[in-house]
Amino acid sequence: MQNKIKPFKILLILMSLLLSANVLAIEFPDKPDDVDFFVDTAGIINTEAATEINLLASKLLQEEQVALFVVTITSLANNDAAGYSIEGYAADLFDEWGIGFEDRNYGMLLLVSKGDRKARIELGADWDRSYDRTAKNIMDSLIIPSFKQDDYAKGIVSGVQGLDAMARGLSLPKPEAPWWFLPVIIISFILIIALIINLFKTGRTGWAWALIAFLGLLIFAILRSSNNSGSSGGFGGGFSGGGGASGSW
Repeated sequence: MQNKIKPFKILLILMSLLLSANVLAIEFPDKPDDVDFFVDTAGIINTEAATEINLLASKLLQEEQVALFVVTITSLANNDAAGYSIEGYAADLFDEWGIGFEDRNYGMLLLVSKGDRKARIELGADWDRSYDRTAKNIMDSLIIPSFKQDDYAKGIVSGVQGLDAMARGLSLPKPEAPWWFLPVIIISFILIIALIINLFKTGRTGWAWALIAFLGLLIFAILRSSNNSGSSGGFGGGFSGGGGASGSW
């Protein structure tokens, strides 16, 4: 009696073949040479940023044996990965390149998809998801604010600086305060002083106390937000799985 292949098994086989074909069709940027630590297919990294990325990543690799790379793409669709999430593409790219080393799997990848307006920090498995919160802080406070202003080079360099500090166990760089931060603080203090003087003259009745309370809460919120916003190669068998963080703008 001949063995019959059940329709369900046939469906599984077909799905596996389709998924395999889809994976093979996905395009990844070529690995950089032994000098550069970035690939900029989206054309958003200027000369100054390129120099800073290479300097920081080179020193980090030599001093801490941590491989850090930056990749920019025009979009997932342009890399035949329209059905992919930014997380899935970053993980596969990380594994395709083998960022990091088998015996020290602390690789770092910053992927920016300009057309999708998404970015991803992908970490090697030895990070063991212990730094997801730190990576999220780097993404939200150092990278995305500049991306929202279309200053991609600045956001990428700030992100690399943050990842460098994370790998070295240092405090993250402080994000730059917005241009209006200091004027608002000065004006608020002037208003508070003027209101206090007025209250001494007129007593404790009226709307001035409510306004003082509001300004005090506003200053506290602004200060709190400011404080919280806060050898080459690198290819040697590393693989993803250590967590990371994503962001969009």
